[in-house]
Amino acid sequence: MPPRVMIIDDEEHIRSSLVGFLEDFEEFDLRSAHSAEEALEQLRLEPADVCVVDIRLPAMNGAEFIRAAAEQGLCPRSILHTGSTDFRRYIDIGELGLCEEDVFQKPCDGMAILERIRRIVRTG
Repeated sequence: MPPRVMIIDDEEHIRSSLVGFLEDFEEFDLRSAHSAEEALEQLRLEPADVCVVDIRLPAMNGAEFIRAAAEQGLCPRSILHTGSTDFRRYIDIGELGLCEEDVFQKPCDGMAILERIRRIVRTG
């Protein structure tokens, strides 16, 4: 069974571009959502191994999503993919179980995200 990856971004063109890029490698079971709430609904039906999450989402933000998904056992690992330059003022990534390697600033190289996902699923 391929690793399950969920892409969460409220900007449709960014979400679909990242999904399309990752689909080309045929390594993952990919799903996407436009909001944290939609992602949680989908994950309750089938959890993911890794979520790629935008920090600024409507209603529930990315940090709240990461906490909720981990607490509910729906996704053990996440990656931040954000256009926000000031999120570190109000979010402690370590508290979310993330490290610097898990943070990608938009726009970013899709290969870098791909390699990070690969490392996460290899190491569990």
